[in-house]
Amino acid sequence: MSKTPTHLLKNLIKPKAFDAGIEEKNLREELKNYFGTEVFVLNSGRAAIYLALKALGISTGDQVLLQAYTCNAVPNPILWTGAIPVYVDIEEDTLNMSLEDLKKKITPESKAIIVQHTFGNPAKVREILKIAEEHNLKVIEDCAHSLGGKLDGKLLGTFGDLSIISFGREKVVSSLTGGALIVNDPSLKEVIEKEFETLKVLPKNKILQEIGNYFSWRLFFRRINGRAWGGNFIRYLYQFDQINVVTSRKELSGLRPNWYPSRLPDILAKIALLEFPKIDSYNEQREKVAKEYFEKVTNPDIKLIGPHSGIYLRVVGISPKAHKIFEENKKAKLNFGNWYNSVIYPEGVHLARLGYKSGSCPVAEKTAVQSFNLPNFIGMTQGQTTKVIDFLNSFS
Repeated sequence: MSKTPTHLLKNLIKPKAFDAGIEEKNLREELKNYFGTEVFVLNSGRAAIYLALKALGISTGDQVLLQAYTCNAVPNPILWTGAIPVYVDIEEDTLNMSLEDLKKKITPESKAIIVQHTFGNPAKVREILKIAEEHNLKVIEDCAHSLGGKLDGKLLGTFGDLSIISFGREKVVSSLTGGALIVNDPSLKEVIEKEFETLKVLPKNKILQEIGNYFSWRLFFRRINGRAWGGNFIRYLYQFDQINVVTSRKELSGLRPNWYPSRLPDILAKIALLEFPKIDSYNEQREKVAKEYFEKVTNPDIKLIGPHSGIYLRVVGISPKAHKIFEENKKAKLNFGNWYNSVIYPEGVHLARLGYKSGSCPVAEKTAVQSFNLPNFIGMTQGQTTKVIDFLNSFS
């Protein structure tokens, strides 16, 4: 059972819990021991990307290559530096960056590549590192989905010059919001440390909003989300950055809210510390459910992405009827997800302002309208798994 609610309630009245102090330091040390290199704890994965780009000297007019079929949290930090995001198409069978399209889109202005391990499926990072070396490009590994995953026995996050992880909602482990920057190139440590020391802690109003969202979602909004009126009510509040806000209104258009980047307060860092020892257990639970899907979902009109050698933060289904499947699952209350139902998630982002040109990544665009996530949440029962399998096999 999660200790998060008890921890939050105990610490809400402690003023120092809202500072970046001993718990932040302990989390940094825990991550340093885990990855075997220096780590800086921040308020989100996108803050970590922004700090990484600044450390690499990325600035106005530079180009940074990233894959399409991603979250706006990846291109936004690129825009915040004044650089230009260049979107690379994906492989249909892995949902990761296409090596062939990557090679086509490198130009003299290219300075770095962000490599995403989509939903925990390892990208072809060794091959990408070779391409990067040939063109004198830096590599940032995006491990927001893949904490604890490995490639050939080596931890994801230890391949790139820099890597980022996320402790955001619905990640491998969550501290409500949070992330970290992993420094694999020692020459970058000093410049990052100087920048990190100038950062303020996440504003108290944002901390309280995250905590409020956590409790309101658990106690109320989760119960009404499956109902038409409830979903409409939540979407209404979301417009005003009031409830369950993962992406603020500013970020939908590529703008930077003033709380990025920030340091992580102790009250949230402690949650990550409590959750961190459970990484392998959580990943094993998700994998067990995923393997059952791979074995028992037999509907020929639904393709599942996998099996693969990584972890399963999400199990992705592909179908021309994805929208209908997602709507029908709501009626059945099966908790399907919609990562990523837009070429840049979430739906409603201003694609042009995020630098995306329609038609530039056709596989990603096709996949976005045909993909949905099967539930594999922690604590999922055999009965719940069986209901999902029966629903998919009977769907027509």
